[in-house]
Amino acid sequence: MNDDEMADEVVCLLPSHISDESAAVLCDFLAELSMAADSRYFGQIRRYREESHSNIDPDQPWQSHGD
Repeated sequence: MNDDEMADEVVCLLPSHISDESAAVLCDFLAELSMAADSRYFGQIRRYREESHSNIDPDQPWQSHGD
């Protein structure tokens, strides 16, 4: 599954007809959840990104070598 397909799948999970207030509350909650996850897993995320970055060929950065 590519990133676009995953994004489409996630969007389908969101209700389409909600009030303005509900939309604001939902987005605030998701932002808080994202920040909490980033904070909790910061070390792991940084390590993963550093390891992934080391697998990039500077002459061909568009090609993935670690997946």
